[in-house]
Amino acid sequence: MSILIADSGATTAEWALITDDSPTQLITTTGINPVHQHDETIQRIIADELCTVMRKIQPRHIYFYGAGCIGDKTNRRLTALLTDYFPNAVINIASDLLGAARSLCCHEEGIAGILGTGANSCHYDGKSIVSNIPPLGYILGDEGSGAAMGKEFLRRLLRNELDPQITREFYAEYETDYSHMIDRIYRQPAANRYLASLSPFIAAHIAHGEIYAIVHDAIRSYFEHHIMRYDYRHLTVHLTGSVAYHYADVIRDVAEEKGIKIGHITATPIAGLTEYHNTNNIL
Repeated sequence: MSILIADSGATTAEWALITDDSPTQLITTTGINPVHQHDETIQRIIADELCTVMRKIQPRHIYFYGAGCIGDKTNRRLTALLTDYFPNAVINIASDLLGAARSLCCHEEGIAGILGTGANSCHYDGKSIVSNIPPLGYILGDEGSGAAMGKEFLRRLLRNELDPQITREFYAEYETDYSHMIDRIYRQPAANRYLASLSPFIAAHIAHGEIYAIVHDAIRSYFEHHIMRYDYRHLTVHLTGSVAYHYADVIRDVAEEKGIKIGHITATPIAGLTEYHNTNNIL
């Protein structure tokens, strides 16, 4: 018996290949989002980045949790693309949010959230998502996300509102200018990824008061517009994603201010999903 589990965000996808006779194999590929990617792009990722590493192993079950996997038409399309490479597999497609909830909460009720390039959240009853505040994407929403933090950082940078030392260090590291950044955001694809790519610089300067304030305000906004819309006084909040993981201390600070109980904070959902499907024999 072999199981292939995937968690795919906007930037990267993590795959766990579970077989009876060897340790779990973890594989990282480019993220797959059927809403934003053409068939050819998804096929290239599966063929060149996944199958070459799996070396002809054919899983019996595939559980794919992904951003953009929220409609029957989209999910059928992704199922067909996966079937081309894994014709004997039983394929299950679900949202990355359900994947996060299963990873973080397993069979317990709670509030699950994703903080990465984007942001999302839900109330999970131990089996399924019972309510979800629409994240609205990086233009209208995604409070607390890497894109939101990057957007606020650039806004202050380009208006000369930051400490001059921070500004000098940023331009020295990124070797960019006003025109290039405006072009990258407004004329090039995947502006959300570009904005989120500034998170390492923000994290490296978190000790600076102005940078801490950007992160603190972003997390506070995420709690107020997402988490506190659920029954947060009686439920534990669990979070996953690169932003959640790297800013865990700030998250706990803001949570304490708001009276929010924080449980697990993980960098990715894949370990929890592996345990969910493997330990509980959910096939």
